[in-house]
Amino acid sequence: MTVTLDEIVRSVQSDMGMNTTHDYLRFLHIAQRGLKELTFDILGNFKVDLLEVSSALRVDLPSDFVDYVFIGLVADNGTLVPLGAKDNIPLVGTGNTLPALASETIYNDENIIGMGGIYGNGGGQNSYGYYSPKIDTANDQIVLTSIAAGKFVYLEYIGDGSVTTGHSVVHPYAEEALASYIYWKAIQRRRTYPQNEKQAARQDWYNEKRKARGRLKSFTMEEALQTVRKGFKQSPKF
Repeated sequence: MTVTLDEIVRSVQSDMGMNTTHDYLRFLHIAQRGLKELTFDILGNFKVDLLEVSSALRVDLPSDFVDYVFIGLVADNGTLVPLGAKDNIPLVGTGNTLPALASETIYNDENIIGMGGIYGNGGGQNSYGYYSPKIDTANDQIVLTSIAAGKFVYLEYIGDGSVTTGHSVVHPYAEEALASYIYWKAIQRRRTYPQNEKQAARQDWYNEKRKARGRLKSFTMEEALQTVRKGFKQSPKF
């Protein structure tokens, strides 16, 4: 059973008897910070996206991107096919197309590498295309070759938890930890709450966080990716 950020926030609000719109917005902001911290520390926020290949054979990374897990394409039969990693794709220069040869088939000394590829990159063994494993951090892009502009690259990645809304789904193992974080931060600077209650709230957050980490140890990366892929197939909207 999944729970949303909105549901957790409203539950804490109800427990504290603070149900105004102002309180909701303040608690939601706290919850977003807490979810980001949990994501970095224990959750490993696996996400998927479809990224359109530009005319320069690049794709713009999601704003919450931390690292990639899988880069590929969705085949006509609905299965995933991986792109090949290639270290010698340049990140800077004139781009990954050769305008003067755009109407020609480009060759190298190994085999044909297709329309608009980079001369001298080598044929490799992947017929679907290639990406540079080095991220272009200056432009927040993945650089590709041997892939047609306008196609969509399927990306599985780890997000930093920064892109969240009230509808964001929270892993059930982290629900209590996040609720504890919201309560602690909500009272941390309030003079109406005694210091011992603030310390107890802080300790409760760390205890719940530790329990969540222990429960998630048995939730492997492959299981997380299977969950992500299932959700992706159900709805391509992110």
